[in-house]
Amino acid sequence: MKNRFRFNRGLGLQDPDQSDPGLLTEGILDANVETTPAGDIRVKLWHEWRAMLDDLRKIGPVWTMVRNGQSVLAVQGEYPELVYSADQQSAGTCDGERSLTYHFPAWHQAVAFDSNCYCGRIHGLEIENRRDEAFHRICLTKGSNHATFAEWVQMHQATGLETEGPAAKAKILSPFFSTALSPGTIQFTPELLRTVLITAAQREIQLIVRVANEGMSQTARIDVDRASEAHGWLALSGTGRSLYVTSEPAGALHLEPGTLEGESLWRLSLVGQDNRCLMRLQAGVDSREAWNQLIREIVLCKPELEP
Repeated sequence: MKNRFRFNRGLGLQDPDQSDPGLLTEGILDANVETTPAGDIRVKLWHEWRAMLDDLRKIGPVWTMVRNGQSVLAVQGEYPELVYSADQQSAGTCDGERSLTYHFPAWHQAVAFDSNCYCGRIHGLEIENRRDEAFHRICLTKGSNHATFAEWVQMHQATGLETEGPAAKAKILSPFFSTALSPGTIQFTPELLRTVLITAAQREIQLIVRVANEGMSQTARIDVDRASEAHGWLALSGTGRSLYVTSEPAGALHLEPGTLEGESLWRLSLVGQDNRCLMRLQAGVDSREAWNQLIREIVLCKPELEP
């Protein structure tokens, strides 16, 4: 059994409500289809990453999710148009509202899925690394074109194991993103993160969030208006944006002082046990003072910092 991450579908990720049990089987080679005892369907896809990702824009609005073992950042909208490096080993996009970066040497395989979860059936695409962990997921929405998605799966299905070359040797992967610390950075235990996030939701603080893994990162603004907890995850949601953080994060919190456009601004990072930065939080332009006040109250006034 593969050790796949579970994606929480709480607030903001509603069921497409378009159940079609034949959506991912018609026109698909039997060798590419896996059906689980629970009734889920998985279709193995070929790994022509550029053609696959570029064609996703035809499907319409989707949920684009980037995750690691501690957090998930989900953004709703059409899949973005990417700019590729000359060697096709990386790509990225930035439109002012969010940014995405890709590191393809960490990508191993892709599968389309038709799965049953507690809120209904969902359809989409998962990208997995060589540890069989799904670090990038795209979920269809009510506005997605399901017929176009079915055609996309047929077009990009795997052509058979006999066409695959020998397994690639393990490559050195890029860091998630910089963990270089500024003077004055303070370290805390990760349990404090939950209190910070819940308070940010209560005060409807606008956040700039970045979540990363070996294969990609996503940055987006979330106008937080609610929080919920389910299945071991804390969810912060706004219109078309959601952040999920495990209820028991591991690693350390780094609180880093800085300035932006002449204003002082704290940046809070969750750093994993391997010293890679998994998630970074800072205030959006409309909530800088509220965020700084939250940090002063919740973080800097902890007893261990008192003289």
